[in-house]
Amino acid sequence: MKRPSAFSTTAREPAAVRTGEHCPRTGWWYPLQAEPAATVQAPRFVGQGSVMPAVDGSPSEWLPALGS
Repeated sequence: MKRPSAFSTTAREPAAVRTGEHCPRTGWWYPLQAEPAATVQAPRFVGQGSVMPAVDGSPSEWLPALGS
């Protein structure tokens, strides 16, 4: 996988990353909920290049936590 340079000004991160895609940067990520869930999903720490996980066995979209 080709990674953009840390000093690149043209590299843009996506607003949300889907389950199965590679994490663009290390940090805390929150899953978006399509429907109100019975339990609130806690953020997860995901390393750059790792595959974004499913939430309770279902695909999800992930947003980076502010400040991470």
